[in-house]
Amino acid sequence: MITKKRKIFIVTVASIVLTLGCLSNIGFAKTQSEQWTQWLNKWDFKGLTLRLSTHAGPTSKAYMTLLPEFEKATGAKVIIIEEPWVDLLAKHMVEFSAHSGTFDVLTWPYIWAGYYVEGEMVENLNAPREFFNDPDSADPTYDTEDFAAATLEVYGRYRVGKWAQTDALWAVPFKFDIYLAIYRKDLFKEAGIIDKKGEAKPPATYDELIQNAKILHQKFPDIIPVVLPLAVDDPICSTWTPLLHSYGGTWFDENQYPVFHKQPGVKATKILVELLPHMPLDAAGLDFDKAITPLQQGLAAYGENWNAYLPTLLDPSVSKAKVVETIGFALTPAGPAGRTQGLGGWVAGISTDSRHKKAGFVLLQYLTGRQKGVEFALAGGSTPRFSVAKNPRVVEKYPFYPLLIEALEDAAPRGYDRSWTEVQRIIGTALSEVLLGADAEIKLAEAAKEVYKAVVRVGYHPEKTGPFPEIPKK
Repeated sequence: MITKKRKIFIVTVASIVLTLGCLSNIGFAKTQSEQWTQWLNKWDFKGLTLRLSTHAGPTSKAYMTLLPEFEKATGAKVIIIEEPWVDLLAKHMVEFSAHSGTFDVLTWPYIWAGYYVEGEMVENLNAPREFFNDPDSADPTYDTEDFAAATLEVYGRYRVGKWAQTDALWAVPFKFDIYLAIYRKDLFKEAGIIDKKGEAKPPATYDELIQNAKILHQKFPDIIPVVLPLAVDDPICSTWTPLLHSYGGTWFDENQYPVFHKQPGVKATKILVELLPHMPLDAAGLDFDKAITPLQQGLAAYGENWNAYLPTLLDPSVSKAKVVETIGFALTPAGPAGRTQGLGGWVAGISTDSRHKKAGFVLLQYLTGRQKGVEFALAGGSTPRFSVAKNPRVVEKYPFYPLLIEALEDAAPRGYDRSWTEVQRIIGTALSEVLLGADAEIKLAEAAKEVYKAVVRVGYHPEKTGPFPEIPKK
């Protein structure tokens, strides 16, 4: 969890970096561009084939648009191998156990970090005299300070056990994801959900969202008032994350003792239950793709999803014209503890089994560096770089981009230790059962007990806080 002190630090660093970025002049940019071109053109990788493993989707397609220039400059052949994200962790672990050296660059959602770091599957990019500390390999214009500090901390570091105090950097941002709200300005306005200026007003709080859903349901019987990703387990936990934290909850205490089942978590879960009558009949089975589809088709008035899916809403080849013309974006609603955005995202690192680590690192920097950031974003990718978020061409095409940086002022990550995959499944299943009618307090307490066992199995010590969470008797 990002603490209040760390949040203040993140915002301060972000503000300083953004200010410095704004002070850049054209001459400086030209010098940077010349440095980058010289760095890229010095490499001779003829005969090498580099393989990057990732999940299928718009991000990999955006990166593919950048490859021709890299291949022409370096002589390397680059293959981006796309697979369903649900299969990726198992595939990487199998390849690593065989030490096949199949992949040079690995990508993964940061919530899997424990497997990659503790399993020694990826290199430390901050190792002495290597990677970013090797003057020969490092892109002089890469500029890690151009990344929003919150993402570099959550995506690149690993603060668990013996790794908690190190300055190791295991990965860099590959796909930036943060939960945002989506709403139809025309429908809100026609339903009378407006501000003092008469403009459509997105819900500022979850209580407002519930009231808005009721109004929209009555006004537009054929329109879905609210559509949220609620499938087990990643989608429903992603949707629940900003809710949980905005109601004052969190996942664990300092000893990995589960606390998500306490009253803030119960109250957050009941918000989903109240919204359920205003969602599609198959709401509990909607993943991220299925949840964005009704919005693209003009069948829904409000939704929440990762920002990586938002460009499709502005693409007339994917979304209906009425949607492209009237869609609006906002931060997700606030709860009693304030407004908190759920932080997701994918990262990229160098495989310890790669036979071409230097070439792989050059590719990694090329794809995620500052010089290609705007081009990547315009192709539909998402990056937490300040230079991209304030670029006029990017903002004109994707007006939600400035919101991405604003959202990081109070972002809540999920877990990323080796227990999280099982933990998320346990929590997601419990939340789904509550949506189907189970008692929220009892079901979350039962889940907390199972989570306690799960974190013990991987070597953590929740018993330092206390025994199993108690299950209330009703």
